[in-house]
Amino acid sequence: MRTTVTLDDEAYEAALTLAKTSGKRLGQVISDLIRRAVQKPQGHAPRGGKRFPTFEVPPGAPMISLKGIRRAWEEE
Repeated sequence: MRTTVTLDDEAYEAALTLAKTSGKRLGQVISDLIRRAVQKPQGHAPRGGKRFPTFEVPPGAPMISLKGIRRAWEEE
């Protein structure tokens, strides 16, 4: 379907950059982004009232030790 939309400059630039880096057409990138935005999340249902964003950790992902976290923190 062909249509005309007005995008914020930042949204247009982000979509254009994604299109250029992925080799996809701009319309395809915008369609993919819309589909992802309206897609129901997979996995656990979000709990209400969370103050911080969360993410799923893949099974078998290695643990990051407190020592490793401190070393990374000191390197910044």
